[in-house]
Parts: sequence; C-alpha cells; structure tokens
Amino acid sequence: MAKIVTVINFKGGVGKTVISIEIATALARFYGKRTLLVDLDPQASATFYVMEQRKWKEWKDENGSTYDIFNQQQRSFSIQRAIARDVVQGKAPVIGFDLLPSNPDLVDVDLGLAEFIGHNILRRHFDHIYNEYDYIICDCPPTFNPITKNALWASHAYVVPTVPDFLSTYGISLLQRSVQKLFAATNPMTAFTGPVLGGVVLTRFKETNTHRWYRDQVRFDYKGKVFEQVISDSITVASAADEHTPISALSPKNPASKLQPEFQSLAREFINRIDHLRP
Repeated sequence: MAKIVTVINFKGGVGKTVISIEIATALARFYGKRTLLVDLDPQASATFYVMEQRKWKEWKDENGSTYDIFNQQQRSFSIQRAIARDVVQGKAPVIGFDLLPSNPDLVDVDLGLAEFIGHNILRRHFDHIYNEYDYIICDCPPTFNPITKNALWASHAYVVPTVPDFLSTYGISLLQRSVQKLFAATNPMTAFTGPVLGGVVLTRFKETNTHRWYRDQVRFDYKGKVFEQVISDSITVASAADEHTPISALSPKNPASKLQPEFQSLAREFINRIDHLRP
C-alpha cells in the first residue's frame, strides 16, 4: 500500500518541484520503487520537467489531468487513465516512475472551490490506485489553498524543501502551525489527525559560512527532522528541466549528472524516514 507524501513550502524558489521530481525518479531507478508523482501546481513545472508541451497537451485532452479530479462537472473521470506510465523515456528511460500531469486550468478550480467543499476529494481518487504504488508524491503550489489542503488530508507525511536563508527557513514553523491548525478539530481517538513532518530538505546549498550557519540552525530547531543529505546549488538542474530528463535518470558518465549521488542518497533517506509510518 502506498505511502502518500506532500511536498510543500509557502515560499517559491526553494526547489520544491526539483525535489519532488528527483526523489520520485531516484526511488524508481535506484531502489525499484513504484512511484507516482501528482502535479497539483497550476504552473505545471513538474509536468513540463518530464513532458514536452506538445505531448502534454495531447495527453491532457485525451486522458485528463489533475484538473479533472477537482472539476465538479467531470463525473466520469478515471484517475488510472490520466496517469502517464513510465513517463521518463528517450535516452534515459526510468521504469516505475509515473506522472499524473497538471493543468493550468487548476487556477480556475482553485478560485471556484469553496473551502467547505470537502477534504476527501483527492483521497477518494487515490483509493483506486492505493495498491499500485509504493509512494505517491504530491507536488503542491506554494499556497495553502483548498487543493493543497486536499493533498495534506490524503497524506501520511509532508516534506519541506528550503533554501538555507532567513525567509525560507522562517516559513517552516508557519507551515507547521498551518498544518496543525487544519487538523486541530479532529478527534485523535477516531479520526485522522493529520500528516507528520517527514523531514526538511536543504536545497541550493553552498559551502559558505552563511549557508552552513542556517543548516546548523535548522538542524537544531528541528532536531531529528532534517535530512542529512543536502542538495547543492547547481546550474545542471535548469539544464535537466530543459532536456525533460531528471538528473537521477542520467547516465553517471553524463557531465550533467554531478548531483545524482546527492539525489540517490536523499531518496534512500526518504525511504528510511517514510517507510515506518503507519499506512
């Protein structure tokens, strides 16, 4: 049965989508895990990371996207049909990494989705694929909107990528409080009490005194909740997105694969942190 994890941060530009993509890819390639990435961000950055725009347009028109999950007029939507199987192909195929693509129309759904509409929309759809995957990873927008809340209601844990600077790390506690408040009214004896903090991932890390100080401070403030593996700052991430091929899918001989050992190590730590959670 799948462990469901939401990747979230209220601040943009912290590497949230890169972490979602690379963990999902590394889990499938290096550890043989069946992984589904669910792109819930209207910007569709995760989708376009691994799908060319022409192919994406054909796919969402014929098979659907995450937009259709929340479209109240779409009564016959099949989540199985909308999933692009083994989405990373070409020169660097990865077996076991699937994608449920996003759609910019999610913006309209967000505007029309009332807060009281219910928190089980996403969970009900996941029930149909729960046994097909080891992990379902939800890449969310940097807002606490109804779609993000749906992802949290469906998740066992959430992971917070952050850059080692003041604004990014300050927002971790705000995010924690928001999640706790969302589930504050639940009965701990009879109901789901919310996802746990699965870990904080430090991204775009540079070996400077400032970054080392913030790294150590975050590890002190969130003792035991910070991934040991940090992800270095590198221009190879941007080039990977341009090529629609995750770094974790590249051959080690490829010069752009410099960060691959870091993502492989991060995925291994992700397994160790997430697998013990109660399904």
